[in-house]
Amino acid sequence: MRGVGKTTIGSLIARRINCAFFDLDALALNELGASSVRQVFHDHGEESWRTAEAKALAHFFANAQIQSQGNMVLAVGGGAPANQVCNHILREAKSAGWRIVLLKAQLDELVRRLSVDMADRAALTSLPLADELAQLSATRSAAYNDLADLEVDGNGDPSTVCDCVIALS
Repeated sequence: MRGVGKTTIGSLIARRINCAFFDLDALALNELGASSVRQVFHDHGEESWRTAEAKALAHFFANAQIQSQGNMVLAVGGGAPANQVCNHILREAKSAGWRIVLLKAQLDELVRRLSVDMADRAALTSLPLADELAQLSATRSAAYNDLADLEVDGNGDPSTVCDCVIALS
C-alpha cells in the first residue's frame, strides 16, 4: 500500500546486504520521460501510468536476467500487483526465484504517514485519504496476499522493519 515504506525499507535492505536498489516508480517515470507521478496522472491518467509501470517492470526483469547482477531489491508500487500485466510479470519473476515481501501497516498508520508527506503520490479517487486507502486495501489485498512469499509488519521503525525482512528472507 501507498505509504507503507516500500522505498524506505527497500533502500535500507539494499544498503545492508550490499546490493542494488531499484524503485518501480522511478523506472516507470524514466519510461515515460517524466519527473512526477502526480503529473503523469493529471496529464495522462492512471491507464498511461499503469502501462508505463508494466513496461518498466518487464524491462527491469529482462535486464536483471541478462546482467545477472546477483541480489537486487525492487520496490514495487502499490498498484502494480493489482494490474494484470504487472501481476503476471511478478508471478514469472517469483517462478524464476525472486522473493516477494508484502509490507503491511495499519490503516491509521498509513493515514498518519501520508498526512505528513504525500510526496509524489497521486490520489486515485475523490474520497478522503482514509476512505481511499481502505477502498484500495479491500480491492488489492487478494492480489498482494496471493503474490507474497512472506508478510512483514511495516508499522514500526524502518530499521526494525528492515531487520525483520532480512531475518525472514
